[in-house]
Amino acid sequence: MPRLLVLVGMLIFAFVPILQTDEQVAQQELKSGEKISTALATVTSTAISPLVGVSVMGAWHYYHTPRAQRDQLPLIEKPKFWIPIIALLVLIFIKDTFGGFAPLIKKPLDAAEVLFVNHAGLVLIAVPVVLNQVERVMGFQSLRELFACMLSEPVVYAATLQTSGVHHALTAATAILYTVAGLAVAFVVWLVGHSFDVLAMISPFPFLDFLLKAVRNTIFAVLAITALVSPHLGLLLCLSLIVISFLVFGWALRTAVFGTVFALGLLRALLFDAQDKPNLGESVPAFSTRVRKVPRRTYGRLKADPDGTLMFGYRRLLIGPERKVLVGKSSSFEVGQGILFPSVIEPIESAGKHRVIFRLLPTHRGAEESVRACLELAQVRDTRFTKGIRAFWKFVMEGGGESSISS
Repeated sequence: MPRLLVLVGMLIFAFVPILQTDEQVAQQELKSGEKISTALATVTSTAISPLVGVSVMGAWHYYHTPRAQRDQLPLIEKPKFWIPIIALLVLIFIKDTFGGFAPLIKKPLDAAEVLFVNHAGLVLIAVPVVLNQVERVMGFQSLRELFACMLSEPVVYAATLQTSGVHHALTAATAILYTVAGLAVAFVVWLVGHSFDVLAMISPFPFLDFLLKAVRNTIFAVLAITALVSPHLGLLLCLSLIVISFLVFGWALRTAVFGTVFALGLLRALLFDAQDKPNLGESVPAFSTRVRKVPRRTYGRLKADPDGTLMFGYRRLLIGPERKVLVGKSSSFEVGQGILFPSVIEPIESAGKHRVIFRLLPTHRGAEESVRACLELAQVRDTRFTKGIRAFWKFVMEGGGESSISS
């Protein structure tokens, strides 16, 4: 509810026109509303898939701009920016299709995409798009004018505040408000799109990751095409996506943290053969899946207490005070060997299945016995050959689930 109230407040203030003293502002307000709607649709559709968004929209704006005015386009809409992005997209497409036949080569590339390409897309593409749209909405000729407006102080006189000072203060406040709201929307929507790549990276099934990315790009295509055909319907779809993104913000943020830590560990394990072997008495980094009162994919550390209990410590948003949760007796859990990473599991002996309680890091692969000894768990069990699609679907929806074990 607090997140939803913040979102509603941001959207209300974002559509408040700039206050002016001139009575002939009705038409300007209408044009301003249309500009804001177009800007919001552009920011939202680009944030869900920055590489695809800047390529498609950059090429669209470039070829629909008269030749004499193309030099005035921002850098992100010029061919020297989006043509290399298109080339990168072609390489990613080849990786996601033909790379499925060589998973040992593809997985490090998936990790590099999550760790470097996606984060670079947020900083180098999504953020400039937001600033460019704010510039257009405010009617500035360049980003320099936008920053000058936001950073300069209003003119204050000793006795009264002149109309020019009021206008300047309101203009600067509106520019700052639009920028903050745009960056917040772009970041939250980007988190949701980024989650698709994280789920694709951890998928052990060939070509399922390609399907996940196709779903994300389909969302972009629907938003972009709808905004062109029917601006009002496109705005409605964008607002719907923004609301959904804010509602699932916690899940998307935990997935992003999981993806960053996991991608770094996967690169270290596959490229440099790195391995983390914890010693007795040390804590083991892990991600929760089925722990009471702990959100799924929460990053924290597992440790065995002297009394034989397993404790999980974590910090809210990674910066809050440490919280500790009692998981249970250490001897009730086992270490499950996985294809890409091991897990801490709880066996269900009557059904021949197990529940995944914690996901460990890829650098713990091959060090399962050290993890077992450090956490005083019962044994190490091979869980690499489990029922695939059903297990993955539970992992996506629930953060872990029961898996039957093959003999």
